[in-house]
Amino acid sequence: MFIRKLDSGKFVFRDSFKNPVTNKYQEVSCTFGKNNREVRKQAQLLLDEKIRKKIQNLYAGEVNITFAELTKKYLDMAKKQLSYATWYRKECTLNKIVDSWGENILARKITAQFINRYLDRLIYEEDYANETVASYKSCIDVCYKLGIRYGYLRENPVSSVQVAYKSAAKKRKEEIENKYLNPEEVDKILKDCEERGRQDLKDFFAWLYLTGMRCSEAAALQRKNIIKGSDGEYYARVEGSLVTRRNVKDKSKRHFKSNSAKTYAGNRDVLLSPAAVEIAKRHCKGKKQTAYILKNEWPTSDGWFIPSKINSVLNSIAKRQNIHKTLGSHIFRHTHVSILADMGVPLYVIQHRVGHGNSRITREIYLHVTKKAKRNLSKKLMQLDKNNFEVREN
Repeated sequence: MFIRKLDSGKFVFRDSFKNPVTNKYQEVSCTFGKNNREVRKQAQLLLDEKIRKKIQNLYAGEVNITFAELTKKYLDMAKKQLSYATWYRKECTLNKIVDSWGENILARKITAQFINRYLDRLIYEEDYANETVASYKSCIDVCYKLGIRYGYLRENPVSSVQVAYKSAAKKRKEEIENKYLNPEEVDKILKDCEERGRQDLKDFFAWLYLTGMRCSEAAALQRKNIIKGSDGEYYARVEGSLVTRRNVKDKSKRHFKSNSAKTYAGNRDVLLSPAAVEIAKRHCKGKKQTAYILKNEWPTSDGWFIPSKINSVLNSIAKRQNIHKTLGSHIFRHTHVSILADMGVPLYVIQHRVGHGNSRITREIYLHVTKKAKRNLSKKLMQLDKNNFEVREN
């Protein structure tokens, strides 16, 4: 043990130990106001305990870290890696888990059975969707993986978790056709906007329908993002999404445009149809290059089209227009996919256009529409035979 007197008159007691992992020496210290036999004895005991804990942590991890502390460590790291929207969703999920489990529960005490019971309760008692519960499991998993990687823990209980998801029949109770609109339903929605004097809404919905963009992508479009290519065609450049920060009182800081689209595949140039070009030119007129072009004119909207608000508007329209589908902003995106599929556009072209590297819903809609088209072709071929040829049975 080494002792040094400070200028303040206090004494620092130091001791060293050999780190079994790095094979290098490290120091621990403590401070007392006196330096006598009794204090030196007390200091040595304290230093020995510090060394013991240091070595224990190196071998067994930070055994007393709580799950709440673990989530904070993960979120601090994830904030530097993820988009704000993705990070915010994970923060909300983990906060709900911590609220349910309590601030003081030790991460090492949580078992696979404990997590199973929690996730099963979410599914069958609180009626959470399978996808939502899967995201909860994923959030717990990444926290434990960080804990193991940084030496806080030795085991990940999530690796043994087996969620009792709802049956496929219940999970897929909605037919795939309910994921997109038919032309008559699109007309009803646009006419409803007209009848209520909401040209801004009509243009926004029409834009989603004509381009297949996400709501947040369309809301973040600026005049500089509407470009004319060397081929003479007009494109909308998607290079960011509208992000809304909850619980921010300053309206000027509540919404901002991210530096990139939702995913890597989301950064793209979307070829515009003549109708989309007309909407773009009309909304770009007289605006600066940095101005957002598709603005919400409802007085309390702050000028932004927010997905959650749009979904509420569409729900009201569905009731008024007697549309028996769950309407959300994504339904225009799915409708765009269905139209292109019906036109025979290859799946990989559609995926690139809507910014999907890989999407189950996009594939399912594409396969459903193309199968339906093949069945219709078979019927048409039979009609062609009947009209022009006499088919004889063998």
